[in-house]
Order: sequence, then structure tokens, then C-alpha cells
Amino acid sequence: MKKAEKLNRLHNATGTYDLCRCYFSYDENYWYFYVLGHSDTLMLGVEEDDFILDGFQIRKISDLKKIEIKDDLCVKINEKNGLLRNVEKPDVNLSSWQSAFASLLPLGRFVIVQNEKFEAGEAFYCIGTVKKPKKTSVVIAPFDADGNWLEDIEIPYSKITSVTFGDRYSETWQKYMEGTIDLS
Repeated sequence: MKKAEKLNRLHNATGTYDLCRCYFSYDENYWYFYVLGHSDTLMLGVEEDDFILDGFQIRKISDLKKIEIKDDLCVKINEKNGLLRNVEKPDVNLSSWQSAFASLLPLGRFVIVQNEKFEAGEAFYCIGTVKKPKKTSVVIAPFDADGNWLEDIEIPYSKITSVTFGDRYSETWQKYMEGTIDLS
């Protein structure tokens, strides 16, 4: 699929109940997104899975192989139930990874930064907070599965396939890490 066609589909689906089936170059499976915004390089969507929304994702348009509009009963149910009714589009500048991370920084949300290129041996998963967006990389303060903060890491933008935030997993960790729930 040519870039212009992908951008046109993203543009037409933005802010609608058009559920997009997105195929990415590094995954044989597809993902469902309601598109909230895009630039020529990045897209912002809210992931849909079986009538549930689970967080926001930013992904590279260059990794998007194909985008299809899903039109079936599930979409009608989502619309009838007002699935997008309370979704507030986060104010993220999608011009570049640097501007996207600069927009996420003041939100103070935990982010999941990934490279999903498993076959290429480049895969990684990092959860933590944005510390400093730079010109070609971002500094993240990560933590491990036991809730221990680790040394800051610098991730080149060229290695990132997706950034997730506002999802159930990272939001739960954020509550725990900020001490808002008593685990005793």
C-alpha cells in the first residue's frame, strides 16, 4: 500500500467510528485502532480489542503495511455502546518522535516503549517515565517487574516501533509505583 493511500485512509478515519485494521511490517497479526490523529510519520490510535479500549499507541506510518476499515456488527455495537464517548484525545504532537515524547513528558504518564521486530533480533520492551526527549533518542527512567527503578536508558528513535500509554497495564503500575494503593 502506498504512503499516500495509507495517509488518506488514516485521515478519513480520524475522529470517527471507523475501526481500522492495521497491519505492520514486523507482525503477521493485525491490530485494531480508532485513529485519533496522525502526521506524515506517526499515527496515534486507541487500541480496541473485543469491545474494550485499552490505551493509546503511537506507531510509525513507515511500518504500516496496510490499513483496512472494518465494517461489521462489532463496529456497530461499539458505536451503539458509545465506546469512544469518554475518550479524550491526548494532546500529542505527532510531527516526530522527539515532539511526541516532548508532549508526553508533562503528562507524567508511564509509557511502554517497544521494538517489536523479533525476527530481526531487535526486540525490546521498556516501561517507565520519559526523562528527556533528544534529537535522535529519548531517555527513559525504567523499572523492573519487582517495581525497582533502574538506571536511565537512552533509546534511539530508529529502534522504536511503538509507544503505549494510558493502558490498563501501565496505569496499574503507575498507581503502584506512586504508592496510591496499599499492597500490605
